[in-house]
Amino acid sequence: MRVERRHLTLTLILLFVILEFQDQHICAVKGSSVVIHCSFYRPDNLRVKRVVWGHVKSRHVSGRVIFDSNVRRATTRYQYTGDKYHSCSLKIHKVLQNDAGKYIITFNSFKMDTWRGNAGPTLKVVDLKVLVTKTNGNETMKEGDFVNLTCLNRCDARDPASAFTWFKNGEPINEGPALYLSNISPANSGNYTCSLKTQAGTSSGVMHIDVECEHWLTYCLFLNTAYWTVFTRDILITATVVAVALLLSVTTVTAVRR
Repeated sequence: MRVERRHLTLTLILLFVILEFQDQHICAVKGSSVVIHCSFYRPDNLRVKRVVWGHVKSRHVSGRVIFDSNVRRATTRYQYTGDKYHSCSLKIHKVLQNDAGKYIITFNSFKMDTWRGNAGPTLKVVDLKVLVTKTNGNETMKEGDFVNLTCLNRCDARDPASAFTWFKNGEPINEGPALYLSNISPANSGNYTCSLKTQAGTSSGVMHIDVECEHWLTYCLFLNTAYWTVFTRDILITATVVAVALLLSVTTVTAVRR
């Protein structure tokens, strides 16, 4: 998550309530968790009875209530981490693309007074992307080529500080913003993705790498471990089937002779 920090905290004076948002523009990666930091100050004689958070996706779409302190929900992605005294922060789990938009908070007091912060923060949601750089510049990847994969987080446009984990076929293989594959071979073929190291569920789209084998008989079949594993498996399966068939034949012949 990245936030665009401003020198002055946004402050809204709602009658006798002072409402502050730490950040006016917030950016989050799809699948991550993000916190909208909010605080309020009220006179001692005004007690908050109800807190409501609303979400407006765009100016052309009516808003919806995503949290109401008077309504209990068994499961929700929206978690109110504040209270009714000072903090009014909201945490969104497993951020979706539809979560982008403006967030508005409303307070109700025991005297039925209502305060609403219309100038709430705006959330931007982005996807992680994998950028591929190849030395040969061709679409086909061949043995011996060099391939660089870079994980891009558009929330880090000004401060590229994200920590990434790289996966091949769903298994973690490396960490860092870039993955360097030198002198590649068919063993490097597979599906590559990246995710935020500290945020599970933030996987990028799949980048498929298919390395063309130039020496199939001498390398791909016998020296490449991936091909050799498949080759060995097929031999073992065939040998097992033949052995079982022979055993059944011998058993049948013995039974007939008796």
